[in-house]
Amino acid sequence: MGKKTNKEFSWRAFASVLATVSFIAMTFTGVILFVVPPGRVANWTGWTLMALTKHQWVALHDWFSLIFMIAAVLHVYFNWKPLVNYFKDKVNKAFALRGEWAAAVVVSAAVFAFTLAEVAPFSSLLEWNEQIKHSWEMPGERAPIPHAELLTFAELVEQAPDVDLDTMLANLKTKGIEVDSPNVVLGEVAEGLKMTPMQLYDLALGRTGSGRGRGGRGGGRGGQGGGGAGQFDEPHVGVDANHVPSGRGFGRLTLKEYCDQMDLDANACVERLKKAGFEAAPDMTMRAIADAGGVHPSEVRNFLEPVE
Repeated sequence: MGKKTNKEFSWRAFASVLATVSFIAMTFTGVILFVVPPGRVANWTGWTLMALTKHQWVALHDWFSLIFMIAAVLHVYFNWKPLVNYFKDKVNKAFALRGEWAAAVVVSAAVFAFTLAEVAPFSSLLEWNEQIKHSWEMPGERAPIPHAELLTFAELVEQAPDVDLDTMLANLKTKGIEVDSPNVVLGEVAEGLKMTPMQLYDLALGRTGSGRGRGGRGGGRGGQGGGGAGQFDEPHVGVDANHVPSGRGFGRLTLKEYCDQMDLDANACVERLKKAGFEAAPDMTMRAIADAGGVHPSEVRNFLEPVE
């Protein structure tokens, strides 16, 4: 008789392989999410990487993280006895404080504490992340206001300066785009037309040569691949004197630090910001000033330069 080739399904092996595969996928998508632009940039420009949008990368990361968590629980369940042995003394087999797991707890606690305290080098990783994300922004691709794609045409003209509703609708009509109502969402109209919100907005303003998509976008939806890190809009670490030569991200700079490095008078900048409706003080960070005003830190810069 031949040997029986069909083996019984092994849940232990299934859990181990599933944990491994989901861990690899979770790690890969996590690296992608580390470098993606902020949502207000990705959604406005139609950013993609490997033909996937930021929303799709987030969804993949969330699902593989959930699957990894379930697989890890199953793995612990099927390997409970070997795991318990890690917590026992090798001689008397009783529970005891072992150096291995004590060291793991200490390392985890240190990472937790130093990250919250923003101590280098733990804070450096977050600053690097901020620099990479903001490096995707380019002046010609900035939305009139953050997340403008979520607004209706009527809401957009109320919040964006120098935008006229009738002119926008007329410009779109000349391009063969009929907008049934000013109460439709700009992003939804753009999606229906297979365009990015930025491209539709440019058409509505009568601009030609709409901006390109970013991060590997190609052909069909009106953009060529391109852009990417290195074309800075925000000040970044290590750039030349025309930007912010600082060891910290722009949002983490205090107003005084920014003014000192840009040769601006801090007190005058405080007054300009207050006149523009911002709460400001020399020791406030740029992010704190922006958050109090409900804008992105990059927009605060627009109010700091003296008017010629």
